[in-house]
Amino acid sequence: MLTVREHFRQDTKVLELSGRFDYDSKLGLEVAILGAQEIGCHHVILNFSNITWIDSMGLGQMFLWYHRMKPDRIRLSIVSPQTHVRELLECANLPQVIPIYQSEEEAVGGRER
Repeated sequence: MLTVREHFRQDTKVLELSGRFDYDSKLGLEVAILGAQEIGCHHVILNFSNITWIDSMGLGQMFLWYHRMKPDRIRLSIVSPQTHVRELLECANLPQVIPIYQSEEEAVGGRER
């Protein structure tokens, strides 16, 4: 089960995620991510510090969300994934399109791709 808490920093929506990011949890997260477009956010940060697992569906969704947000110039970033989750992200080459940062502060200050 995935829980999502959100807060805002300037024009950035931060989603603090906890639990497993898998097929069953993608819909609730998609609503939160794509909802950022509707309220004028220019950046969405996914705080992965409490994500314990991500499956292939979750990885695929990340690529899809990136491509849906890119035409509107909305950045998507990941913050603080646990080591085993980061390894899965790297195996899928996700950091090639969605940058991974150590902290929210670093992500907010990150340069646009």
